[in-house]
Amino acid sequence: MARVIVTIVTLAGFLTGSLIYIAFFAPNYNLLQQLVVFLVAFILAITVVAITWVTWAGRRGMMRGMWTL
Repeated sequence: MARVIVTIVTLAGFLTGSLIYIAFFAPNYNLLQQLVVFLVAFILAITVVAITWVTWAGRRGMMRGMWTL
């Protein structure tokens, strides 16, 4: 249950945080720069979510069979 909460909070925080930053703290950025800010925040959020779920799968032994194809 904690991983689900971390996933939801991470993605919601990424979305609100990056949009607030773009709207209020970076109004002089052009569209390309704003897109880069959004994409970097998105990559960081996906990384946190991926690390959360990969560590969970690794502890459960779900990744053992993947490497023996």
